[in-house]
Amino acid sequence: MSSKPKNPDYYAHVLKILFVSIVFTYFIVTVSTAEPAHMDALNNSCVECHKTLSRFTDEQVRLNEIRIKHIEENNASCSLECHEDVIRRRASDNYQQWYDSEHSTYYVTCDACHGGDPASHTEEKAHAAMKEINDLASPIYFKNIPDTCGKCHAEEIDKFKNTMHYQRLGATASGPSCITCHKTHSFKVLKSSELTVVCSVCHNLQNQIATAKVPSDAKNALEKQEELKKEILKARIAIDKTKASGKDVPAAELYLEKAKNTLDGLPHLWHGFDLKNFDKQAQEGIDLAKKAEYEASGVEPEIPVTPGIGIIPIAGILSILYLIRQRE
Repeated sequence: MSSKPKNPDYYAHVLKILFVSIVFTYFIVTVSTAEPAHMDALNNSCVECHKTLSRFTDEQVRLNEIRIKHIEENNASCSLECHEDVIRRRASDNYQQWYDSEHSTYYVTCDACHGGDPASHTEEKAHAAMKEINDLASPIYFKNIPDTCGKCHAEEIDKFKNTMHYQRLGATASGPSCITCHKTHSFKVLKSSELTVVCSVCHNLQNQIATAKVPSDAKNALEKQEELKKEILKARIAIDKTKASGKDVPAAELYLEKAKNTLDGLPHLWHGFDLKNFDKQAQEGIDLAKKAEYEASGVEPEIPVTPGIGIIPIAGILSILYLIRQRE
């Protein structure tokens, strides 16, 4: 008795599953065995050891199983690229996070924060001088983190140490530290939406610490900083376009340089938690960048129009007329 021919869709499912599995396996093998070129010259045992540890955990396997399940049950088109950010964010280990960070770019290795002996090539000797995270003398004990970071980031720490946040950190351990806003190992700054949640832990109506407006003010400040970055980019593009046509625009270049200097100065204000001045400086930078774009392109910058301004007086007049008729 001959078997019933398989539905063509069945073979399509099999091929999809096979493709995803091959790509996923290739991704793991390639990234796991890739040798970071700029790490070779470091001669740092921390890097040499930790880069050999698997950067992939059961989380990747679980995500791949989900992809295959989607294909089998829902005939969904699924690719590794779709989940790559999730894999990197949720499943990469500390080494991978560090390798992707600015610290790696500037050769700031594990021992700069954790201590230890990077010249020793055995785990026992390399870790001998290291202290546990809860040890009061550990450089990564939460109260000590500002001083550890301050070895390189002196200006930022000087600003931070003059704040109520730093005083609370030392006195009651309730204040934020560097890693409150800068994620450990990746050192990425929290997004404005993420920051709101963090600030609200203390700055809320119940605790009445400073003002409950602080989280929203901080969010708005960071959003304005992002706006400044976008305006600087637009101005740069306008200047480059004009110069490519053979015309010099020195006034635009000057405005752009001032806008960039303003942007560079914002982190110092941020670490001093001077949100009011931060917001003011960011707006001045935005205005300078827009002037640069105008000088380069000759196009007036758009001014946001507040909707409904013309309706308000009309509504007021109609309301008065209505009240007059009601009295008659």
